[in-house]
Amino acid sequence: MKMSDGQTPGIEDIEDLEEEPKESISIKLAVLGKTLVGKSALTCRFISDKFPTEHDTTVEDQYSTTVTVNGTPCELEIIDTAGQDDYQTVLDTWIDFGNCFLLVYSIDEIKSFKQIKVKYERILQLKDKEKVSIVIVGNKCDLPDSQRKVSKEEGQNLANNLGVSFMEVSALTKFNVREAFMKVVHNYLIKIHKGKDRKDTCGCPCY
Repeated sequence: MKMSDGQTPGIEDIEDLEEEPKESISIKLAVLGKTLVGKSALTCRFISDKFPTEHDTTVEDQYSTTVTVNGTPCELEIIDTAGQDDYQTVLDTWIDFGNCFLLVYSIDEIKSFKQIKVKYERILQLKDKEKVSIVIVGNKCDLPDSQRKVSKEEGQNLANNLGVSFMEVSALTKFNVREAFMKVVHNYLIKIHKGKDRKDTCGCPCY
């Protein structure tokens, strides 16, 4: 694209270019975490922008929605796993289901935070790290500091140590909820595009 002043087009100009429609990508997203950390509330807030006013212990719920990330349409299947992921066989089933994972803890419960690393390590035992996207999510950041048991710095440090993304969110106020879901999808798209680039440049059949 040529600019009237001969300059290279910027990001805004590139986004305006007409492109071939991108093929949609199927993504399976599992929301994992201890009971009562707010997994169902986060999922409901993302899907319908509603906050459940009464607690209903989730057995297992699945949702479907379509989002566009960086111009790529993504067909999302989201599984809200409830607290049953404390059981190894159930957790393994949900890990096998997903290629994107939100690992959720509540900032007012240290035990839920300590379970994050355990779930992360189990994902890597069953999945290729280069083919999954993981975001650690600290929910209920709307709570007053007097109720906080896990600092934001602790959450960020854990994510840094594990090499994944981190966000604090509030299902109640919807702060960062959509951003967390979009972030895990965005990171996944980057990984699969890098994988495709490696296959295109290796010069040999890749299986």
